[in-house]
Order: sequence, then structure tokens, then C-alpha cells
Amino acid sequence: MTDQRRAPAPATDPGFVLRFQDNREPAIDAGLYRVKATQVLPGVPGNTAGYLKDVEETFEVRAPQFALAGEHVHAVNPAPEARSDYSTTLAHITLPDPLLPWMRRLDEPEAKEVAPAEPWLALLLFAEGELPGDPASAGLTVPMTAEELLTDAPGVRRPHVRHIEGDATALCHTVEIPGDVFATVVPRTDELRHLVHVRAVRPDAGLRGETLAAGDYAVVVANRLPDREHEIRYAAHLVALEGCRSVLADADAGRLTADVRVRLAALHSWSFTSDPAPGGGFPGRVRHFLFDRDGGERDLLLRVPPPPAEPPAGTDPAAYTTARTRLASGRVPLAYGLETGEQSYAWYRGPLTAEPAQPLPTPPAGGWTSAAHLMAYEKAWGLFDAGWGAAWTLGRALALADADFATMLTAWHAKARTHAAVLAQRLAATGLDGAGPEVAGAPAADAPGTSTAAPLDARAQGVTPRALTPRPFGTLLEELAAGGAASRLLRAGTHPAEARHTSPPQPFPRTPTAGRRGAGRAARTAEVLADPPAELRSALAAHLAEAAAPISDWLQRLRLLHGLPFPDLVPDERALPAESLRLFYVDPGWLTALVSGAAGIAITGESDAALARIAAPWARSGDEDPTPRAGVLVRSALVRECPGLLVRPYRGHGDTRTPITVLRQDVLGPDVLLVLFEQVPDEVELAEPPEGLSFGVDISLDGKRVIGLRRVDTPVARQIDGEAFPDPAGTDGLDAHLRPDPYGRRALLDLRPSDADGLLRALGARLTELDQEASAEFGPAGLAVQLVNAPRRQLIARGQAR
Repeated sequence: MTDQRRAPAPATDPGFVLRFQDNREPAIDAGLYRVKATQVLPGVPGNTAGYLKDVEETFEVRAPQFALAGEHVHAVNPAPEARSDYSTTLAHITLPDPLLPWMRRLDEPEAKEVAPAEPWLALLLFAEGELPGDPASAGLTVPMTAEELLTDAPGVRRPHVRHIEGDATALCHTVEIPGDVFATVVPRTDELRHLVHVRAVRPDAGLRGETLAAGDYAVVVANRLPDREHEIRYAAHLVALEGCRSVLADADAGRLTADVRVRLAALHSWSFTSDPAPGGGFPGRVRHFLFDRDGGERDLLLRVPPPPAEPPAGTDPAAYTTARTRLASGRVPLAYGLETGEQSYAWYRGPLTAEPAQPLPTPPAGGWTSAAHLMAYEKAWGLFDAGWGAAWTLGRALALADADFATMLTAWHAKARTHAAVLAQRLAATGLDGAGPEVAGAPAADAPGTSTAAPLDARAQGVTPRALTPRPFGTLLEELAAGGAASRLLRAGTHPAEARHTSPPQPFPRTPTAGRRGAGRAARTAEVLADPPAELRSALAAHLAEAAAPISDWLQRLRLLHGLPFPDLVPDERALPAESLRLFYVDPGWLTALVSGAAGIAITGESDAALARIAAPWARSGDEDPTPRAGVLVRSALVRECPGLLVRPYRGHGDTRTPITVLRQDVLGPDVLLVLFEQVPDEVELAEPPEGLSFGVDISLDGKRVIGLRRVDTPVARQIDGEAFPDPAGTDGLDAHLRPDPYGRRALLDLRPSDADGLLRALGARLTELDQEASAEFGPAGLAVQLVNAPRRQLIARGQAR
């Protein structure tokens, strides 16, 4: 066993250590064995066979031969029936038994075994139309018994094995491959060992895709890359090559033709569809985000392209400069009708801005009650800035459109009014401080020349929590007894025969006394709410907290821009063209106006406004709900091609940077992604999702297939920045080291280990040029290290968003 990884390569992200090994040959192959023991006594004359008998035992070492149970497959990549851009991916299958690929031999019964042993497993990839029995590449196989598989048939090449283990009549899955297709697709005999390696994982990484779990595994990698231009469905078959050395030799020599079929056992089969991304996948699209065709940096701020700095002839320079400044800030001019009927335009800017927004003006005492309060007027030009006013109106419209939210908010205000009136009445009563009929700091009720009703603010100074809680039933009985009501009820109940004369009903008074009593109660409530004591604020908020929770949740979603029409976020398509990425600030004043408009639909007067200020969590100053401050908008097919695209914001740079909370990341449409950050970042990282371990090649900035190089000396597997193979990529990139597939497209790895022009030795020579001396022992593990496809990333610093 050889080990290409001299030392494990620690990884801080995502926190596991991998060790790739060339192979792990078992001490004994699978098969039937006979052990014979003969005993001899030295120095004893005569024949001892009569009492020293030979002992012979037969035993069998078993391993999967023509079928593979589901528990013998840990993972496959790409996933079955997956559909994505796999044009740079080499399919692979992971087996939990690290010895399995070397448990059997390619040699036929009459052949002499050779060393080192090649693996007897290979992963073959077939495109649509290449297999007659599976023209749609759905991964179909033909069931037959092991005996039938090994039976001669006209025009069929089959395996020749020494021994069938188990039941020869058990069914297995088979695939028949035209000879010319087999000769083109199958790896050369000396290439087989370089496409199988052992992987040791310590500990579990828990990534998506192929879940990396602690343990030792055998990995079989295909040698064919899917087409990079056409959408094609592929079938992957893990085939058994035991007893196929002569078939492989004929394939190596090109002696297999289309009139011959190669019948093999397919141990595991699946299919997937490769749909190449026209823009070059992740690298090509991200490069287009950042640079134009001439290599110049793009403006990454969310705004329409500003006009030239020099004003056209005949234009007022001051007006032109002002308008250009407004456009640079992210505003756009929209048609605006004045109340007088005149048609003009007003500046509009949504919550997403190209520069930090100015703060929102201080709201009036009663809050904003109309959009007009939030319209900014530019006297110099006679124009309105309607952004905040539009936000208030939009919030109101969204709230009214949601019947459930409107009902919850109206019910909360009704409950708040009722409870506030009860608390105000208790504060107005005497004796609520627990000190008797007097209120702390107020004259006694029976003192000469004084009033029994002390001023409200004086009474409130002695308020205790008991005054703002439900009145005990015992206290209520005491009050009934003290007022004489109890004795009157007792007398009425014990003297029923007493004559009672009731006066005839009087006409209904024109001025109801209840109205006057209600007016007094409302006046007391308004007086308390004008300057409520802290105890009342706490009691009112606590009583309404349960009813307020779903309202706060709805408004918080609104604060995170859920449910807003997209044109209100991006009013001009030129600010976010197709295949673009834009960074933005978030205007907290716009969000405040939006929430204020939504929360104001149930406010019917000053008391409701005061109650909201006192007890509504959404109206308190210093609200702790997270508010977005910046974000990213992506409009690109990358959103569809790369589901799970990662957008990571950071404060600071380099090793000292710290991550920022992502408050929202949502796909708003087939190709639009919105991400909101809690703070303004210094760096934003775009990254492909971690899909587990995969193998393949890379795409250079100019669209050529290359292999991004990794170190083979310590620290093993770390990327060598800026280095790739071949270098320079030239006009063909890696195509010079790829063999044509059955359709003549360059797609199969041309390893040729013994040839200096083969991919394996040429790759090793390139690493040696980079002072990677361990490349002299380049083997299966070394090749696997170079073919590992880590998720690609792109870092955008704030300075790039000019």
C-alpha cells in the first residue's frame, strides 16, 4: 500500500481531515482456497503414513462479484436524476469497503497473475444513443443469471472467471456495450489503477451532496467529462472487470469493432443530466459581474448609469449637476401629478440606495398621518422627493390588503383603549396606594377647605403596582358593604310583601347622561396617556404583549421587505440589467416610513396614537428588531444554475475579518436573488455551495479547461494560487490531454502513465517545476488531490463597488 499524503491536511473550514491513499490491497483475494497440512517425523524409519495422516481444509473468501447490495454503496456524484452544469465534473462512486476494488483480479483462469494488481472495478459513463439497450441513458440494465452472463453467445465478449461464488442462478444486472463504444470509453488497462483510490476521513464534515462521514472508503472515478456545449443525459455504470484482461487488451489495441458486444455485470447504475451553463458557469458569470469585455471594472452600485459629467449645450449647469447627483444616489425621476392638475415629475428612491441615506426627519407628536408629511420639497427646483411618502403609502396599502393583519391590529387597538381606560379610572380613584383614603402627597378628603379629588399628577405620584392590577373580589365586597348596598339587598330579600310603589317611566331625556360620563372617562384617559407614569406603561405593555406578538412579526417581515412589489425596490431596470450583481445600502428611514404607514391603519385619533407610542413594540424608540443596513441583488441565470449560492458578508479584511449576520436571502424570481445584511460589510464573498467531495477540472478566466494545481508537498492539497495545468492554457487548454468520445468530442482523460506526453506524467512535470518534489511519486492519490473540485469563491471588497 502506498500513501500519497505524507501528512494529513488540516482544514479549518469546514473542519475535517482527508487522507488519500493509492490503494489498499487485501492480504488475500476473494475466491476458493484449499489448505493441506502434511506431517513428517524426521529420523523415524519406515512409512509413517499409517498414523500421520495429511489434513486438507477448503475455505472461501467472499466479496461481491456480479451484484452489489445497497449498503455497499456510500454515495454517488452527481446525484441520481440530478440536473445541472456537470461539464467540469468527473462522476464518482464511493464504496464503504476500502478493500473491495482489489478483492478480485482481471486475469483469466489460464493466465498467470501479474503484479501490481489492477482494480477490477471501473465507472463508465455513456451518453444518449451509445447503448442500444438504453438509448435514452436512463441507467437501464438487463437482468440475467450469473450462468447466463458467463455463457458464450455469438458476437459477445464476456468475462472469464475462475469460480462463481454463491448461487449461479441468482439474478444480476448486466449491460451490453458495442465494441467500438467500449474501446473508446473504457480506461486503458494501465490507467485503471489511477482512477481508484482510498479516502480516509477524520471526522464527519456534514456537508450536503455526498456526505463525508468518518471512516475509510474506496472511491472509483470516471474518466469522462460531460459535454460542455450540449445538454445531454448520461448513464453511469459501475462495471465488474473480473476475468476481462483479454477484452481490455483488445480495447487498448483498438481491435474491438461495432459488430462485437461486450457484456458485463453492472454492479450499480444511475443517470443524470448535464446542462452546460452558457455563460461559463460560476467563474464565467461572476467575472461578467465584475468586469466588462475590455477588462474594466463595472460599477457595482444599484443605480442607473449616470449621464456624462459635462452638461449638454444649452443646459443649466447647476440643474444638470443636481440631477446627476440625484441619479448617482440611486434616485430615478417618475411622473408626478400635482394637486392642481399639473403634470410634473418627482424623484423616487426605494429602500435600496447607492449611498448612505440621510436620516428621516423627527415625526410630529401624533406621528405621520399622511404621505404629505413625508414628502421632501426642493425649493430651488420646485420638485418633490417622494421616496419616504411613497413608502408610507405602500405600507398602508399592504396592511389594508392583508385582512388578517388589519383585523389583528384593530383588535389590539380596541383592547388597548379598554385597558387604558380601566387603568386611568383606577389612577383617578383614591386610596390606590395602600395608605388609606389619602393619596400620598395629597390633602385628606375631610380637611376643611380642601377638595376630595386631588390633581391627577399628584395622585399618580403614589401609584403602586397594586393599583394597576385586577381588583380583588374581597375588596369589592367591602366597598359594597361600606356603601350600604349590601343592607339594601338583604332587606329586599327578607321583606318581599312590602308594598313598593314605582313612579311611571319618564320620557327619555334628550341629553343622555351616559354621554357626559363617557366624556369624562375619555378625558381622564387622555390626561393619563399624555404623560403616563412608568408603572402604567409597563402594565399596559405587559397586558397587550400576547396580542402584539403576531403584529410585530408581520411588521418585522415588512421591515425585511417581504411582500413588496419588485418595482418599488428597483424602479428602473437599467439599475439591475440582466447578468448583473449590485450592492446597495438600505435606507432605515424608508423602512420606518413603510412600517409607520402599515401600523397606522387602525389609528383613529390622538388616544390611539398615544397608545401605540406607549405600548406597541413596533413604535418604541430603540427598537431591538434587526434592521437591514446593506445587501446584494443578483440578476443572473447563476441563481437558477447554482441553487444554494452562498453570499457571505464580513467586517474587516483578511484573517481578522468577522462575519456579518444575513437577515434574509431569498430567490425573488427565476433569476433574481436578494440578500440583506445587518451591517454594512467591508467584503462580500460569493461561493458555490459545499456539495461534498467531487472531482473534475476547472475553467480558466478565458474559458479554457484547466486543472487548478494543489500542493503535493507540505501543506498537502493547499491550492497553489494562480497556477494551473497546462500553463499557458493555449487555444485548447486541457483538450490536448483528452481523448475523443464516441462522438469525436474531447472528453476522456488521456492518462497514459508510461508516456511522457500523457496527462499523468505531464501533470507531474508541471508540479515539479513548481518545486513540488513529491510529484515524482505521482499516483492515484496524487491525481485525486489535483482533481478535487473545491467550491469556487469570489471576494468583492467595498472599494470595488465604486
